[in-house]
Amino acid sequence: MCVSDRVPEAELPAVDLFVTTADPVLEPPIITINTVLSLLALDYPTNKLACYVSDDGCSPLNFYALLQASNFAKLWVPFCKKYSIQLRVPFRYFSTNTNPANNQDSPEFVQEWRRLKVTSYTFNLVFFFFMYLG
Repeated sequence: MCVSDRVPEAELPAVDLFVTTADPVLEPPIITINTVLSLLALDYPTNKLACYVSDDGCSPLNFYALLQASNFAKLWVPFCKKYSIQLRVPFRYFSTNTNPANNQDSPEFVQEWRRLKVTSYTFNLVFFFFMYLG
């Protein structure tokens, strides 16, 4: 059940979410971006939800990770909302859900799930390559 099913959307307040980070070594960017992606996929009207990231360390690595995450979010957020995905942290979702057929029988779901998993896997590979070898 969606929040807007319980409360009329007009009555829901606008919500600003802040994610802070300072050091990409102590706070790996993969954690930050998974946090941001899960917040963007919340069960809340998108026009009333804003997510801000404050990087006190001004890390180019965090910037690059968030830039890539914004592209992934364009696929991830609609997928979560369309299929009422409860676990909305991509890293956790794909590591615990290794077989899409366990969740949905729809061929459309399976196709989207596989496309997202490959995109997520590719994103993680590129990110880790950049972080550790870059």
